[in-house]
Amino acid sequence: MMRPETVPGLIGLRVLIVEDEMLVAYDIAMTLEDLGCEVIGPVPTLDEALAAVGSESLDGVLLDANLDGTSSAPIADALVSRSIPFVVVTGYGGLRLPTETLDAAPRVTKPYNLGELAETLTAVFSGSDSADRQ
Repeated sequence: MMRPETVPGLIGLRVLIVEDEMLVAYDIAMTLEDLGCEVIGPVPTLDEALAAVGSESLDGVLLDANLDGTSSAPIADALVSRSIPFVVVTGYGGLRLPTETLDAAPRVTKPYNLGELAETLTAVFSGSDSADRQ
């Protein structure tokens, strides 16, 4: 796969990766770093993700819809309550996700397409306050 180039709207953004499949998580982490993001995590569990959401300064979150058989809906709810933008990453394609919060969120389907990932993240995350840091 070609190495992605930095994307001006993503440079310096602090993005948490919540993903239980470590190979996928590290692939996404490397991609986000190449796009210019500062990666937090990845974290593979509901509890670790909730702790990170509560303690880290975040510009956005890439959130796996299903963490080892557990819905990530509580994380999505915590993100909404803290006004942290997030993108759901799922292998379920266009299927309806278990809660309205997850189902209504912007979505990238696994296996992800680099162009789609960069475009979605830019659209969702580049409006955050730290986008002006560059």
